[in-house]
Order: sequence, then structure tokens, then C-alpha cells
Amino acid sequence: MKVIITKRFEKEYLKKLSKYLTKINLVETLKNKEHKFISLHEPFLKFKNKINLVEFRWVLAVKDNSNIIPLFIFLKKDKKFWENVSWETQEKMIELEFELNVLDLENWNYEIF
Repeated sequence: MKVIITKRFEKEYLKKLSKYLTKINLVETLKNKEHKFISLHEPFLKFKNKINLVEFRWVLAVKDNSNIIPLFIFLKKDKKFWENVSWETQEKMIELEFELNVLDLENWNYEIF
């Protein structure tokens, strides 16, 4: 399983949460917690976990059943985004983030772990 971190994800989400987790924390968590993914809508998954005693909520895209692309991540306490995440309530946000991350992939603006 490979984790692909796009520059967009790193700049927009990971940088804001850098006091809670590192890129390595993120990658290790994704590789070790695959069994806890919750399906939203093909190919998107929801993921809940705790890193360094802080709880996070994520949305991921899975490409070719072997590559994970994080689309966004928020703190659990951020109720604006995580009250009831579902495909019906967050569809536009998920699709927009996916499109922007795909642009990074097409332009080779990513790292593979």
C-alpha cells in the first residue's frame, strides 16, 4: 500500500495541523489502519483516528486499490466539518478536493510513501 501526499494536501491541511502531527505520523497511521476505513462513495473513504492523543477525521481517495490519497483532514473538535460527514452532505467539497489533488498528480506535485 502506498500513500500519496499531494502538495495541495500538504499546504492546505497538513501545514495547519503540524503542531499535532508530522507527515511521517500521517503515513504510518494510514498504512497501519486500513481496516478502519468507512466507505463514503466509491472511491472515497472516511477515516477516524487518534494521533499523539489528538483525534482527527479524514476523507481519502483510493486509487487502483493500492494507493491512498488523503484529500482533507480536520480535528474532531471542528464540528463545522465533522458533525455528520456523509456523501450527501459533503459531496461538493469532496469532489472539489479530489479534482484539485488530481491536478497535483498530473503535474507531478506529490510524494509517495
